Amino acid sequence: MAADKVSIKGIKNINDLDMEFEFPDSNIIVITGKNWIGKTTIVKAFHLLTDPNIFAKSSGEDALGSDSIVSFSLEEIAPFGFFYNEALDGFDTKDVLPSENTIASELPIPYGSRFQRFAKIAKFNSEIKTNIASNKYSSATDLIKFLSNVYSSNKFQNLSATIIQKTEFYFILKDNDYYVREDHFSSGEFFLIQLFRLIKSSAKLIIIDELDVALDATAQVNLYSAIKPILHENNSRLIVISHSLAFMETVDDGGLYYLENSSGTVSLEQRSFGYIKSDLFGFRGFDRYILTEDETLAGFIEYLIRHYAMECHYRHITIGVGGFTQVELLVKKNDSEQIFAPHNNVLCVVDGDSFQKISASYCGPTRIISSNIDDLELYIYLHRDLLFPGVPKPTYSESPKDKKASKYYWRWLTKDNMISTDVLYKCIAESENDKTMQLKNEIALFLEK
Repeated sequence: MAADKVSIKGIKNINDLDMEFEFPDSNIIVITGKNWIGKTTIVKAFHLLTDPNIFAKSSGEDALGSDSIVSFSLEEIAPFGFFYNEALDGFDTKDVLPSENTIASELPIPYGSRFQRFAKIAKFNSEIKTNIASNKYSSATDLIKFLSNVYSSNKFQNLSATIIQKTEFYFILKDNDYYVREDHFSSGEFFLIQLFRLIKSSAKLIIIDELDVALDATAQVNLYSAIKPILHENNSRLIVISHSLAFMETVDDGGLYYLENSSGTVSLEQRSFGYIKSDLFGFRGFDRYILTEDETLAGFIEYLIRHYAMECHYRHITIGVGGFTQVELLVKKNDSEQIFAPHNNVLCVVDGDSFQKISASYCGPTRIISSNIDDLELYIYLHRDLLFPGVPKPTYSESPKDKKASKYYWRWLTKDNMISTDVLYKCIAESENDKTMQLKNEIALFLEK
């Protein structure tokens, strides 16, 4: 697992930020966070390799000071950094920098190369036209595959490419020698082509701000899986900035990083999708909130509410946050900032195997209870011969670790064998009736008048 370290000090609203990126198997990390915290500052820090004056150009006169420093420790690259030079009123370095194009950074509007490429394409229109007339073009096979995967469409099957001054330009040839250049595509399609150029470049580390600009919902959902094979093929790593829930929900475990400001301190840490969705977008308009470790436990609670026909006086929402550590962080944040509601309107439910841990570390006012089942997925896995004797064993090799194997087995039942999660929940509820009734009564007490 690749890891890169970056430190930013004394730039704009970031006093001291140490970041460590541990790349998952996908080689993709997604950074998100609220506005004005410093996401674009991170991209500009990488862009210093291309333009040491980027902060002076784009961040205002007071963005830097005498204590401004950016340092990098990247995989397979000797450490290097930049410091504030008062004579230059900007960044300088005495270190040996990585070779050109090893690291690529794409800035947001209006500085990113995506937004400046329109003019370049138009500039070469006559050369493009000449190459088409001379049959100096070929099918853009790789790009066609990429766009087809993103849009789930064969719209781009006739996409062609021609090379002018070592740069590929893309177009679709129509009847009577008429053609549609890439800059005449929709803005989302055009920006995806520029993204493709970046991730197909020789850069080993790429960082892109505003990845999802102009992309429709379908493209946002499919983009992640379409990018992964290209990165693996080029042995490169990608860091992107995004606010798209649709895109973030597709990201592999360990690939989401959340930039947040807590008591004046800016931090960037791995967070779950549930945590980010809760803090970044919030869930307003509910009377009561139930926070759980994961979507599986959230689903079990909602099953109990339906199955026992609870009379829910209060309008509620059950949120799977993702791990008891992040549940605790979110509960503490709500205690101090009320991102959901006052603490008496929030109930935290954790797995039985996590209850003792969180009870020992959390001493705030929000009520925390145990689900009374150590782990729902693990329970099904360990009792599968009794509960599902007629279901064939998985066709894949199972992990020797029960915890990991249980997650895949749950997916095997619900996805591959189309068994409803309610069936699994019912098996657990009936097998552990006393414990289930205890949890049911706790939930009812919280939701009923």
